[in-house]
Amino acid sequence: MTILDFLLLVFGSSFYYGILTWKFYKSAGQASWTAFVPIYGTYILTKIIDRPAWWVILFYLPVVGNIMGLVSTYELFHVFKYNKIKYTLYAIITGGLYLGYINYTANLEYSGRDIVSIRKHVSELGASLMFAVVAATIIRAFTFEAFTIPTPSMEKSMMVGDFLFVSKIQYGSRLPMTPLAVPLVHNKIPLLNAPSYSDLIKLPYLRLPKITDVERLDPVVFNYPMESEKPIDKREHYVKRCLAIPGDELTIVDGQVFINGDSLFLPDRALPQFNYYVKTLDNNYQLSPKYLKEEFDINYVPYREWSDPSYPEGDVQELISNGTHLGYLVTIPSHKLEEFRAMPNVVEVSRVNSEANKNEYPPNISKWLLRLSNQHSPGNQIFPNPAHGDITFNWTRDNYGPIYMPQEGDKLELTKENFLKFRRIIEVYEGNELKVEDGKYIINGEVATHYTFKQGYYWMMGDNRHNSLDSRYWGYVPEDHIVGKPVFIWMSFDKFASGFSKIRTNRVFTTVNGAGNRFSYFWPFVIVVVVISSLNNVRKKRKKKKQDA
Repeated sequence: MTILDFLLLVFGSSFYYGILTWKFYKSAGQASWTAFVPIYGTYILTKIIDRPAWWVILFYLPVVGNIMGLVSTYELFHVFKYNKIKYTLYAIITGGLYLGYINYTANLEYSGRDIVSIRKHVSELGASLMFAVVAATIIRAFTFEAFTIPTPSMEKSMMVGDFLFVSKIQYGSRLPMTPLAVPLVHNKIPLLNAPSYSDLIKLPYLRLPKITDVERLDPVVFNYPMESEKPIDKREHYVKRCLAIPGDELTIVDGQVFINGDSLFLPDRALPQFNYYVKTLDNNYQLSPKYLKEEFDINYVPYREWSDPSYPEGDVQELISNGTHLGYLVTIPSHKLEEFRAMPNVVEVSRVNSEANKNEYPPNISKWLLRLSNQHSPGNQIFPNPAHGDITFNWTRDNYGPIYMPQEGDKLELTKENFLKFRRIIEVYEGNELKVEDGKYIINGEVATHYTFKQGYYWMMGDNRHNSLDSRYWGYVPEDHIVGKPVFIWMSFDKFASGFSKIRTNRVFTTVNGAGNRFSYFWPFVIVVVVISSLNNVRKKRKKKKQDA
């Protein structure tokens, strides 16, 4: 939607509202023409229904405005003695036409706001819940939102079972782009599994002022860019680490990331891990699941048939026995690697690379390792494959690039190689029609030799490098897909543990970012709550004692 489309939507909606309500305004002693005017007409409405003028802001917030429309419709009916909720329901069902029917057929008499009458039809609890929804919707849309970590792509930095608060103000709160949506849910209505939104109206991309830009090494929540069938703000949420920002060139060599030629080293609380082939001394010695869990926080999944291509949920998978030893695929955090190698009866620990010939595995398991190393890529393809003409990118997840991150205003030449890298950006993310005819690139019907980018693009990867569906497989993350920055873990559950140990107390009430080891603020929080509660009880007892005296 362009700015012109947006303005047409605003003035068109105001005109439709004016047609339905101008007589209500006139009967309330206001000029009838004000019903047709955006913003000012809403301000006059707050005077008619005797509500504070700052409510005008709420009416123009996406999604929140839907709720306010229901509230104001009820209160407009109410001040003209149409007190029953059924009149508001009629207006909702008919898309406002019932409001227009009353406007043109009834003898309207303005009586003003009557709180006693309102409470007869809407309980105080109902009113409180309605405005609680409004407040929660504003907080969720513009400040902080709660997220959970559903997949192991960021283990052990952010773990499956972590419950996070994500700051949307850090990078500038993105205004909702799909205003016709059910509040407080993302893209599906719970239980019904039905879409929670309508894409009949789409608002332009707009952000409020930001605290900081997205920086390298920031963990970032963003909308999954490959879900083109959904509006941008209703695409699934992913969380990865930003390794490259607009203007950067990224290269991966044997798993090490280089930005603009320099090695990129992760911060203290980033704990990258990779898949390793582990061989034990003999066929009778098996890795101890309990020991792996206690010493390395590695989760063991017993042997299973590998005809199932889905990724096992654990960090260890017993592959196969060749009669002399057991082979395992183990996901090992880098900071625990040397300790793991020192385990008794472990005779080999070698990183699993994407290139089968870079490791010498027993023949009867090498095919499974190769299969697992490629399992996250759709069709086993690494972005930007498949090949275009005579251009082939022989890149893998461990040896990748170089690849450039476009920034807003960049002008790049359209070549066969660039076409393959940036085609999705030009066509999908920036909404152009792109064709290739007789070796010429045609954008929106005109032959072009260069293309100028309209926004910046980022490169997102998981810290669990061999078990992460990320930019290596689907490419760039556009700026307008950025949601926010994870800042705080308020709860963490370990599904592999049992009893009270299921709660990871060392992660509860910890910050996601920062230098040094994590520090849990849980017990200080509990102490503060107990102290405040105790002081409050003492105050109440003293007050009661004073009243009794």
